[in-house]
Amino acid sequence: MDQLLNALLAQNILHGLNLLTIFGFVAMGVGLNQSRQGRSRAPVAFALMGLGTGLVILGMYFAIPAE
Repeated sequence: MDQLLNALLAQNILHGLNLLTIFGFVAMGVGLNQSRQGRSRAPVAFALMGLGTGLVILGMYFAIPAE
């Protein structure tokens, strides 16, 4: 199970990005668009941007180093 989880988190999917970094960029985009369109207040958008940033950092941490 650990090998499967590590493979899912660290596998390069799109141009060197793994699943965590892709989800992080999506969360940041949603937060930015929600605040610009006025659908949510600033704290919600700030939380989504912070969550996205954290996911991108975790994605870089779990990434398989380039050879």
